[in-house]
Amino acid sequence: MASKLPQFPRRRDRDGLYDAICPRCFATIARSQPEREMAKLEQAHVCNSAFLAERGLFARKDSESAEA
Repeated sequence: MASKLPQFPRRRDRDGLYDAICPRCFATIARSQPEREMAKLEQAHVCNSAFLAERGLFARKDSESAEA
């Protein structure tokens, strides 16, 4: 069974830290070293609905599915 969590692209910066970017709101949601610590931060991320609504990316059905 596939995970319902989005896949967060990660990149390693020159300073050795990893950034995780939300594929939905494009926010950098975590910056950590080592990379394995990022999973907790990714699981806790919630996109800012006001930010998404501003860009036409937030619909009522999104909020209803998040409540379920």
